[in-house]
Amino acid sequence: MSKTLYLSYALIIIAGAIWGGVFSLVLLAASEGAHPLGISVWQVIITALLFVVYRVLVKKPIFRRVNLDHYTVLAIVGISFPSLSYYYAASHLTAGILSISISAIPLFSYIIMLVLKVERVVIKRVFGIVFGLIAILFLVIPDQGLSSEDANLWILLAVSCAFSYATEGVYIEHQVNPKIDVSELLCGSNIVAIMMMVPVGLWLGVTEPVTWLITPAGYGVVGAAIGTGLAYALYFYAIKIAGAVFTSQCAYIITISGVFLGIIFYGEEHSIWIWIAVVVSLIGLTLVKPVGNAH
Repeated sequence: MSKTLYLSYALIIIAGAIWGGVFSLVLLAASEGAHPLGISVWQVIITALLFVVYRVLVKKPIFRRVNLDHYTVLAIVGISFPSLSYYYAASHLTAGILSISISAIPLFSYIIMLVLKVERVVIKRVFGIVFGLIAILFLVIPDQGLSSEDANLWILLAVSCAFSYATEGVYIEHQVNPKIDVSELLCGSNIVAIMMMVPVGLWLGVTEPVTWLITPAGYGVVGAAIGTGLAYALYFYAIKIAGAVFTSQCAYIITISGVFLGIIFYGEEHSIWIWIAVVVSLIGLTLVKPVGNAH
């Protein structure tokens, strides 16, 4: 096995483990009852600062008006909507269920590309979609013993985030010039997300003061912001050296690490239906992932 392949596996394993842990931090951030919008605003601000510092250090522009349309689309489907949705759902679900929902991203990506006719129908991958949908049903239909009476609605909201992320990925692949640096896209889109979310938060009066960041919940959002930024950096570096097909295997690690870190840090206990959903979703991922090797 080449050094490049070893490095590629190390990158997706570390990125997946970090992303899986972010869901436990999301629960911590939502633990003191702060408004999801206030939490989301701080996460976006911190993540934006990380990328601004990076872009300044490498002496690259942090924002280019010519790419404002890309920043805006990504700010909506890749940042604002999923961030708000996860924080709204966090107090009603477990870290394990939140992480399982992320495994639907490759499934939704394939469905979107089929609809747009940029992918051909492959029977094995269609079966992967079926398995993914069955996994979602295993999450929604049985009574998971969650505290919220409308838990199924929160599960569906979390799953809709996977669709939003899938839309973001398809947009980047087919609408964004590959010569645009990924760190620029992440920096610019987070800045636009701030410009969208902060005025709404101020208007609704739900912003959290800066002193909130030194509370346990604040530590959670700081950790989630740093973890998300670091995972994105590792993930996109893996794409550069190994390709998007190989890197898509990161979804396995996110699901597995999210479930087990939720058990470790919160003592989460899952029903047999949750474990079946994990297995079925991983089978779906295996089937839907196109064949490819690291460079």
